[in-house]
Amino acid sequence: MRIISWNINGIASKFEELRQLVRSYDPDVVCLQKVRCNKQRNLFGIDGYHMLYEPCDSGGWSGVMMYVRILNERRCPESPSLPQRIPTPELSRGGHLQVYDCRDFVLINAYVPFANFSISGAVADRKQWDAAFRLFAQKVSRIKPVVISGDLNVVHTVRDSCESRIEQNRPNFTGWERENFNRLLAYCTLADAFRIFHPEQQAATFYGAYRQTGIGNRLDYFLMSRALLSRLSSSEILTDFGSGQSVPILLDLDLVSFCQSELSP
Repeated sequence: MRIISWNINGIASKFEELRQLVRSYDPDVVCLQKVRCNKQRNLFGIDGYHMLYEPCDSGGWSGVMMYVRILNERRCPESPSLPQRIPTPELSRGGHLQVYDCRDFVLINAYVPFANFSISGAVADRKQWDAAFRLFAQKVSRIKPVVISGDLNVVHTVRDSCESRIEQNRPNFTGWERENFNRLLAYCTLADAFRIFHPEQQAATFYGAYRQTGIGNRLDYFLMSRALLSRLSSSEILTDFGSGQSVPILLDLDLVSFCQSELSP
C-alpha cells in the first residue's frame, strides 16, 4: 500500500500537479492539507479515486481531504469498501483533521494548527489542540495501530532544518512545540517513518519562497505505530516534485488494501 501526503496549498492552482503526482506514483491514497477550497470540491475528481471529505474538513487557510483508490474484487476480495470515518468534532473544526478506519490501521490526515504569533489566541489554540490530539491518538492507538500523515507544523530536530538553530522565537521552532511532538511520539508509541530509513539525513519538505535555494524545514511527517514497523517498506520525500512551497512525502506499507472494519474509540 502506498500513501502520499502533500500540503498542496490550494487545490485549484495545483490540481494539474496533483494529477501528475497520481500518474507518476500510483498511490492507494493521497492525503492533502491546505486544500483551501470550501465549495465545489467535486470539480477536482480524479479517475479511479473516491474523494473523501465533509463540510467540517474545510477551512479558510487549512482544509484537508483524501483521495482513496476505488477498489474491486480482485484487489480486495474479502469486502471491498471505503474506509470508515471516525468523528472528531473537537479536532476537525477549521479543517484540521480527518480520521478513517482502514482495516489494518487507522489513518489520520492532519494539518496541525499554525501557532501564528501575530493572531490573538492562536498559540493557546495550538497548545489546546496538541493536548486534545495526543489524547485522541493515544485512545485510538490502544485499539488499533495508527498512521499519522500531514503537515504537523513543527521542526523536530536539527536534522529537520537547513537553519543553524531550531530553538527560535517563532512558530514551528519553539521548545513547547517540540516537547508536545515528543509527547505524542512517546504516549502513542509512534515512530517517525522517514527517520527509520534516513536517520542522519538533513531533510526539508517546506521551502516557502526559497524553493530554488534548497533552504527549508521538515514540517511534513508520517508517524506510525511501532507495531506497524515490520510492514514499513519505504518512506521518502519527493524533493524534486512540483513547483509549490511544500513537496509531497511518500510511505509504502506491506499491506493489502483498505477494507472497512468496526472501530469505536
